[in-house]
Amino acid sequence: MIISMKIKLYNWLAKDLGKLGREGDTELAHVNPWEQKLLKAVGGSGTINPITNLKEFKGGGGGGQSQTSNALDPNVVPYVKDALSEQQRLYNEGAPEYYGGQTYLNPNAQQQGAIDMMTANAGANNAMLQNSTNLNNQMINGDFLQNNPNFNAVMDTAGRKATDLYNNAMTNTNSQASMSGRYGSDAHAKMASNNSSNLAQSLADTAGQYAYQNYATERGNQINAMNNASTIAGNQNVGAQNLMNAGNAQAGFDQTALDASIARHDYGENAQQQHLANYTNAVWGAPGGSTSTTSQSGGGK
Repeated sequence: MIISMKIKLYNWLAKDLGKLGREGDTELAHVNPWEQKLLKAVGGSGTINPITNLKEFKGGGGGGQSQTSNALDPNVVPYVKDALSEQQRLYNEGAPEYYGGQTYLNPNAQQQGAIDMMTANAGANNAMLQNSTNLNNQMINGDFLQNNPNFNAVMDTAGRKATDLYNNAMTNTNSQASMSGRYGSDAHAKMASNNSSNLAQSLADTAGQYAYQNYATERGNQINAMNNASTIAGNQNVGAQNLMNAGNAQAGFDQTALDASIARHDYGENAQQQHLANYTNAVWGAPGGSTSTTSQSGGGK
């Protein structure tokens, strides 16, 4: 038989015989004595396959599998067990209770007194503000341009001075006419008429001057009142703003009390869940110190 046919036949027999290997052995190969020792050194058996009567090296490292197992460091195991036991005991006791006392401050005496005073005084000046508004409206409407209640009193004072001057002038006129023997004459009447005209003119001039001054002053007041109209109108809200400030101060304390009640409610709703989370975190978060052991099997085992 020629060599090429022998090789082909051997390859066919090698594949067929490879299927008869044990514990994962599948290959037939040429090896020298040193390679045989190497296969045994890595775990190969070097025994005889009872079926093929050929030497086998099953169980060796070539193509084998390894398995690694991890475990807690024995030095920390007692501490981990103790901690988890304590955590379990705490968990079995149930969720911790919320603080039983009041968790917010009520307004103190000074604060409550201030709030009460602000509330009481909120509308105390309403009447005064209304009077101010009414007076401002009168000035804007020009009620005092021709109707100054003090104008007549001023005119009476000024009129008395003019009248006194007239009386003095008439006394002198009568005296002079009497001394000259012309009392009741046309000249005397003319002098008396001049005195009367002077009185009338003085009174008219004084009235005009005071009337103009009064009008000019009131026009100025009218313009100022119009300029102050927005301020006066805003003052109508002073009482409401004071009451709002008092209400806001009280609302601050009420909101604090409400927030405390909500926090207490939320704690009660979530306490058991948080308690469980603490326990599981303790379990899963146990110390990570560990040792590892690796075992290896060869020959495809």
